[in-house]
Amino acid sequence: MDQKVIQALHIYVLIIMNTGFMVHVLLLPNILSASQRDGWISVIISVVPCIVWTLFIFYIYKKLDKEDIISFLKKWSTPFVTYIFTIAFGLYFIINAFITVKFTLIWAKANYTHDIPNIVVVSLFTFICIFASYKGIRTISTLALLFLPIVTILGIFVGLGNTSNKNYELLFPIFESGYRHTLNGMLYTSAGYLEIIVFLFLTPYLKNKLKAKWLLLVGIILMMLTLGPLMGAMAEFGSVEAVKMRNPAYEQWKLLRFGYYITRLDFLSIFQWLSGAMIRISLCLFIGYKLISNSKHQKWILLSLYLLIVIGTLIHWDATSFFNFIYKYFFPISSLFLFSAAIILLFIIFKKGKGKGETL
Repeated sequence: MDQKVIQALHIYVLIIMNTGFMVHVLLLPNILSASQRDGWISVIISVVPCIVWTLFIFYIYKKLDKEDIISFLKKWSTPFVTYIFTIAFGLYFIINAFITVKFTLIWAKANYTHDIPNIVVVSLFTFICIFASYKGIRTISTLALLFLPIVTILGIFVGLGNTSNKNYELLFPIFESGYRHTLNGMLYTSAGYLEIIVFLFLTPYLKNKLKAKWLLLVGIILMMLTLGPLMGAMAEFGSVEAVKMRNPAYEQWKLLRFGYYITRLDFLSIFQWLSGAMIRISLCLFIGYKLISNSKHQKWILLSLYLLIVIGTLIHWDATSFFNFIYKYFFPISSLFLFSAAIILLFIIFKKGKGKGETL
């Protein structure tokens, strides 16, 4: 039986740290590639789908009645459907963790760890994530709660500090190439909001209840985490250069200076990046190994998953091909998967309600 060790606040913070890292770091260059100068319009238009999706997932949460997805399926679906969901979501979380580790390694090698062997960088970083995953959801959520205020202050600092470097006229004209780019950008923007469904795997650990208004606030915060650095990158570098950048949010740190003599404050971004990546990786693998493990071998399965990710990260995969894979395959497929999973869950919920009605 799962222990109820976290509060609703922890869930909200975990969503912000986990999905916030994805939209702020992983998703941003893809939105720019898909929609170019109209990227910020794509984000604004996506507010309505985000609100609808959040309310939709909250409805599913209420119907699950504090059960996680897999436990619900074991009661109300066939063993085959439960098995498919377990394997599919297990792979989803493991792949997400791998993508985050690989992306972090590419960023670190390009900026700070040129002369350090990859195995040292990956091993040291994943060791911290292993510790968090092993200690459990309470430790992960507590770390997220500690990290979020610092990450927020640093984000506000870089945003306000670069005000003099921004020219918002570079955001215009919009729809220069029609509406196609805007619609393409909406597909990638929505990929970030679809991840809100992840909290349904954490409800068995929850002491109290989630509220729709706070989940909607979380959705708005995620939109701001996408819109702020996206507009900032185009206002500071122009849309043409911003599209070429692999880490537009990080590049903004390189422009920041404090007074006349203090420059190169981008070292502050290291904490931002690594704290978000650590929460995302440890949370994904915590959920992943809970899905595929049994009570006797949980520790070994967790270690094996991390070892698999370390080995996969160390295999040579050039940055260009990796980013093309994320853009063309990972985000479109993961978005389709999450949306389809939610629709299937809704169908089973309706079927459950109908079955109860017939029984009565």
